[in-house]
Amino acid sequence: MNRIIRHLKDGFLGVFRHFALSFSSISSMTVMLLLMAVFMLLNENLVQVTQEIEENVALYIQITDGTEQEDINKLQQDVKNISGILQVRFSSKEDELDYFIASSGEEGESLYGGFRGDENPFLDVLIANVRSGSNVKTLSDNLSALDNVFKVSYGGDGTQTLIDVMSQVRDIGFVFVIVLSAVAVFLIANTISATIYSRQEEISIMRTVGATNWYIRWPFVIEGMIIGLLGSVVPVLLTIFGYSKFYELQNASLGGMFKLVPAEPLVWEVVGILVLTGAVVGALGSLITVSRRLRWTR
Repeated sequence: MNRIIRHLKDGFLGVFRHFALSFSSISSMTVMLLLMAVFMLLNENLVQVTQEIEENVALYIQITDGTEQEDINKLQQDVKNISGILQVRFSSKEDELDYFIASSGEEGESLYGGFRGDENPFLDVLIANVRSGSNVKTLSDNLSALDNVFKVSYGGDGTQTLIDVMSQVRDIGFVFVIVLSAVAVFLIANTISATIYSRQEEISIMRTVGATNWYIRWPFVIEGMIIGLLGSVVPVLLTIFGYSKFYELQNASLGGMFKLVPAEPLVWEVVGILVLTGAVVGALGSLITVSRRLRWTR
């Protein structure tokens, strides 16, 4: 226990004894974790928006005019059997015309009501909901090749492009966070390196009296962890209070449109990741540096 307390004490002293260098590392860690928090929160909301879009993506399969009901039933079963199709429902040409008239406003009946009966220009359709919007183009091509299919619509390339762009944003954010973490490790390594250089004589004495490498390493590793934890303070506070306020304001303005992910438990999950990342990155940067320095000074 005394050894643990000593290591903790040496770690805290190391941070404040070389505070100018430590402050540089703390600042870089703060920026890294703050951007990491932004990307994590953005990623969760992009995932939710993407799922909402995908759940509303439907393939609109127009059936060739004059197709017998038996063949329509067979086509509906064939569509259900295709991998990636969640459910399929049939909508007659009469239902399609009624829907079009209803969606045309108050003048819809007077303008288009005369097309009921033999003048109906619409086709019978199958409306297929997909499991994922990421492969909607492939599904559309496969369905177009089936017998008695006149045309398949799904919102065009714009829908696929939107889903792809959201996925790319998530991937870019992930790579960016990794790069920032590497930069933070580098800066912390430099801080610890300067600390070790200023304590070369102390380390030599500890070796002379038989201290093991790990006994020497621990204060520096704890120092790196403290730097990481201090760097997480501002991102943690901004995540808790900032996102909660942003959630309240944006949900009030968005109304019935896309909803943000609720603040709880999301912010606490992000906070846990930030604190853990800060401690691990700090400890890792210190461990790499002190291990290298100890090898050089054997």
